[in-house]
Amino acid sequence: MNDLSRDDGLPPPPGGKVLPRAEHSLSRSRISPNALKVLYRLHRAGFLAYLVGGAVRDLLLGRQPKDFDIGTNARPQQVRQLFRNARIIGRRFRLVMVTFADEVVEVATFRRSPEVPDMEDGEIADALAPTVEGEEFGTPEEDAWRRDFTINALFYSISDFSLIDHVGGLADLDRGVIRSIGPARLRFGNDPVRMMRAVEYAARLGFAIDPEAADAIGELRAEIRRAAPARIAYELGESLKGGAAEPIFRGLDEAGLLELIAPEMSAAARVNGDVSLWRLLGAGDAAVRAGKRPSEDALVALLLLPLFVPCLQRVLDTGTAGGDSEREARELWAGVALRLSFSHYRTHLLRNAYYLLARMLAVPRSAKQVVRVVRHEAHEVATWMASFLAATSERFRPALERWQGAADRVAAGLPPLTDGGEGTASPARRRRRRRRRGKRQLREGATT
Repeated sequence: MNDLSRDDGLPPPPGGKVLPRAEHSLSRSRISPNALKVLYRLHRAGFLAYLVGGAVRDLLLGRQPKDFDIGTNARPQQVRQLFRNARIIGRRFRLVMVTFADEVVEVATFRRSPEVPDMEDGEIADALAPTVEGEEFGTPEEDAWRRDFTINALFYSISDFSLIDHVGGLADLDRGVIRSIGPARLRFGNDPVRMMRAVEYAARLGFAIDPEAADAIGELRAEIRRAAPARIAYELGESLKGGAAEPIFRGLDEAGLLELIAPEMSAAARVNGDVSLWRLLGAGDAAVRAGKRPSEDALVALLLLPLFVPCLQRVLDTGTAGGDSEREARELWAGVALRLSFSHYRTHLLRNAYYLLARMLAVPRSAKQVVRVVRHEAHEVATWMASFLAATSERFRPALERWQGAADRVAAGLPPLTDGGEGTASPARRRRRRRRRGKRQLREGATT
């Protein structure tokens, strides 16, 4: 029996199914030129060279992969010797990053169990991986078997352009099913974050979760509390990209995972009406699909925005920012940032972006105030937040339009208007000039 079954309680990897080029639709012309260079150089050096994982899945579905990962039987140091533009990252699970001007191609040696956490950043995965004795290199079959879902375990061989399927991924791709490799309860129990990824893939691809995996999520969802906060934050960030955040977070909510990961967000999804979590995520998805490229910080800010709607409503009602609404927002930020393991920089940036948004909703008092907001480092994120808010809410839109008008006037060298229309600007407060005391007054003061 294969050692893999003794380590994981799983059956040995199947022999695999090979589809020659004539029997599948994946064409080299759709693989990035840089990835092809890496594949061919490994192949010519006598090593196995496969395109692996999500790139194969997406190409077969007619989608454009966001990156191209390569698997090989060459050891990391051997890969490094083939490419001058490469560096090895990681201590326990080493990856080779081959860097080109416009792309980084990740090359990994085939491994067997124990598994690496399912993350796309090798350095983060290495930092969160369990401690093991040495690095467990393996065969292509073993490498396929340790992956998360069958549709992510397909290989494309550059030697003969064939597709290699060791785990039944092609059938699941045709059926539109997200199925765990091996028993779902065992796999989700070992790595609870895979439950989030099952929901993400199902929503992003329009697939159904296999009944066994769906039942396992229902039984084991509380195990998500065991996952490292940094990994959860990473997966949430990935879910916001690609223009499918709304269905992904709806899926997390329906699976009972969102209330365990971030109860504040789960509660916010059910309130606020026109500024609900779903409407805001839909606005973010529309921006991504339109090619507007909001930053990851802007998308994370969008995710948190529903939590602060009551604070923003008070700003709208009073016309002024600060005070109780700002204190309440500060307390909310502290709790969310701690729960989601935000970096100090992201916590600082998003908190300031919220404060700027509050000032955009308030009545602008002076050109100096407008300039301070526009020149702040968090202005870009705050502008995205304002854009998402205006796209979903009629009640906030007039105030944000007033702000934009004020910003345009100040940029043109004019004072801001306080009413957002054809009214007059608020009169500038005249600073009283301090009266200078004459020599006589000084002498009299000195003698008294």
